[in-house]
Amino acid sequence: MAVQPDRATVTWSTPECPFSIECSSRVLDDIRLSVTDAFFSLPRGGAEIGGILLGDWQGGRLTISDYAALDCEHALGPSFTLSVSDEARLQELIRATSGSGGPRPVGWYHSHTRTGVLLSDSDLTIHNRFFPELWQVALVVKPHTFEPMRAGFFFRGPGGIIHSSASYHEFLIEPQPLRQVPRAAPMGPPAQPQHQSATAGPIVDVRAEPATPPAAPAAAVIDVRAEPDAPPAPVAPRVDRAAELRPQPPPPPAPATMAAYQAPVPKAAPEAEPAAPPQLPLPSMFENPPERSRAWLKALLAVGLAVAAGAALYAERSVWYPAAVAWLHRAPAKVDAASIGLNTVDDAGQLQIRWDANAAPVRGATLAWLDIVDGDSPPSAIPLDPPHLASGAFTYGRRNAHVDVTLVLNQPGGTNLRQATAFLGQKPPSPAPPASPAEPKQDRAQLLRLAASLQAQVDAERVQNRALQKQLAIARAQLREQQRRRLSNQVGAREP
Repeated sequence: MAVQPDRATVTWSTPECPFSIECSSRVLDDIRLSVTDAFFSLPRGGAEIGGILLGDWQGGRLTISDYAALDCEHALGPSFTLSVSDEARLQELIRATSGSGGPRPVGWYHSHTRTGVLLSDSDLTIHNRFFPELWQVALVVKPHTFEPMRAGFFFRGPGGIIHSSASYHEFLIEPQPLRQVPRAAPMGPPAQPQHQSATAGPIVDVRAEPATPPAAPAAAVIDVRAEPDAPPAPVAPRVDRAAELRPQPPPPPAPATMAAYQAPVPKAAPEAEPAAPPQLPLPSMFENPPERSRAWLKALLAVGLAVAAGAALYAERSVWYPAAVAWLHRAPAKVDAASIGLNTVDDAGQLQIRWDANAAPVRGATLAWLDIVDGDSPPSAIPLDPPHLASGAFTYGRRNAHVDVTLVLNQPGGTNLRQATAFLGQKPPSPAPPASPAEPKQDRAQLLRLAASLQAQVDAERVQNRALQKQLAIARAQLREQQRRRLSNQVGAREP
């Protein structure tokens, strides 16, 4: 992952990818901001968003210079699963950007908030249907609450095979640094500081260099020097603590509260001093309030916080209780689908579907089948018996140029492990015409041989039947002779 500051682009490359990808840093940062907003828009994972990537493809280099967001209505949930209306809007967005004369669609992007950086079965369906070119890519973005955002590109390798279980090279999308905007020099005098209440802090003006503050009016000057002719200073009044806690209005030019501390100062012209307002007696509760222990207040506050936390947990039990139960009954670690090694190879229209027969998920599967989508035809499920599964290969006669294959393995725990791949190529060749009929002489010879074989079988059966008939005749003669002898013996025994 290389960053070029001069052009503000990010270059992504990996040995497995047959081309390099150059993406604008501004595009990545805009996508990051949109994904972050959607991530925090809903509890428990937020919403997933997506759109198309715009750029150019030339000479083995893919350039991403802009993007266009897709307004997904999320009719099927917070995940980025497109409905019929969403698919129509995506098709219209691709058509509009393809004929605009500017950057053309070079791929698409979407966020995964509940899974990792991978392409699911529905993602593969979107990618193969709307972005079928060999150089079009998919960008998957994974936001996180406390960590930088992770992302990865997915592409079609040799034979149109997509390594969908994980990106070959993940990278982080860091926030772009903020640029400092130069400020213009101030044209007028520095603004006067604004008056604040007793509880607010001072306003600091950092736009101009500090200037010499204007001289305070004579009425606000405090002179504490003792002069021989000055009258004795009056006794300081009791400190008004309640007045300190109340918000104070902006100080007037000649504060009356300072009159008791002011000594007579020379003035250019005699002016009448404003009369001080009468001092009203304060209630006794403000006069030196006794120090009381606030331990009971702290205890009450702690009890209130505990009750509020319990009420909040009870109100949100539908959110945290399933997660806690799932954590207590954690399922065994999922098997990495990449170890199956599912791939497809075409041989004159015969699609060779192969997988690793020695992989643990394959050897331990109790049931397996192939889900095949051949172009626009309805999907078909082909069951795999143990011998076929152990062979690691299956041959399928494809009818279209685009075939989606998903291998489903039923594991002993009852879960289904899936891995999908896709084949993109040319339309298979037309079936060869039937062979021309054989020569009459050759057919006659075959028929003669067949007739001779049948005649020999008939002759053998005739000989066998004759032998059986002879044996039957002999048995009948013997039976008649035995009956005759038995009758003769009975008659002789009766005569005296």
